[in-house]
Amino acid sequence: MTIDAQEVVQQTVNSLPEKLSDVRVIAEHDIDINGATVHVVPESFTCEATRKARAAEWARRHVPTDETFVLYLDEDTIVPSLPPFPDTDIVQLMERPVRTGSWLSYFAEIFRMGFQIEQRVFPRFRYPLYAWGGGFAVKTAVEQEVTWDVPTVTEDTNFIWRAFADPDREMAVLPVKLLNQAPPSVGELVRQRRRWISGASLDSHLLPRQYQLLSLLRNAAWGLVALSPLLLIPLVTPVSIVFLPSLYEVAIGVQIVGMFAWGFIGYWYYAERFRVLVGLFVSLPVVAVLHSTGALWAILRPTKTFRVTQKVPPTQLTDDVAEEIVSDNKEPDDHQEDDDEENPRAVKSR
Repeated sequence: MTIDAQEVVQQTVNSLPEKLSDVRVIAEHDIDINGATVHVVPESFTCEATRKARAAEWARRHVPTDETFVLYLDEDTIVPSLPPFPDTDIVQLMERPVRTGSWLSYFAEIFRMGFQIEQRVFPRFRYPLYAWGGGFAVKTAVEQEVTWDVPTVTEDTNFIWRAFADPDREMAVLPVKLLNQAPPSVGELVRQRRRWISGASLDSHLLPRQYQLLSLLRNAAWGLVALSPLLLIPLVTPVSIVFLPSLYEVAIGVQIVGMFAWGFIGYWYYAERFRVLVGLFVSLPVVAVLHSTGALWAILRPTKTFRVTQKVPPTQLTDDVAEEIVSDNKEPDDHQEDDDEENPRAVKSR
């Protein structure tokens, strides 16, 4: 939790559809949240897990629910809509980070949403490559079996990797764009990416060998983008000797085409204003390097320390979409739900 946790969490609770009657906030300190029951994790509680995973593990043990699903939301998540959940073990909802400060940080999130479209094919994989904890639902029975009680930096990805050790597990990705906060500064962005890649690398032993290799290649490709400016040395310096010139030309072409393609897909996913696309494309070479710097840092020097990305009060958000969603979700929900699909009612905001 951050200094402004109460205001941030209250916004999350306010955005929830009224059909979610069993809303619980799991906090490290006592806060007053209208429309939710607040549970404080005792300082005396000990387990193998730390930080967010420790709070989730305490809630699993001491905050029981009879509902089929438990939906975990980060404290800064805004819920635009929540369709019925399919009858599957784990449900991943997608995200749409909103700007909180730095435009470069915001552009990096748009860029990330471009290649994170890959999440939609994860249900076809034996092991999903990662999870996103800002909107992550799990069947109560599965959570009780797998538990959160392991030391890890990325508790959500660690959880699904352990869950999918059972070959009968199934996953679904719902194309619901939950809103969360983009890192407010470039420094926060780099440290966040470092934590993500570090956690995945440290936990990769949970995967079969072929998936370890796939995860390694993906993370290495992400981190090495930070070194891509080195490809420009023969073009901008007197050093013009290039070994395998045809391969060099291909590398330059792949970098440029891939970078702008992912950027445009992210812009399309966001449905942002055209001037945002212009700003993104103008700054994209810098944005791509900043986005991958944390990944390269993690490859060279992984961290085992969990660090919460800094959040800002809702009053500092400048995103019209977020404000509209919070306002709209205060209206009654008249949509009918299918009887053969499960609807999550126990919501835990960490």
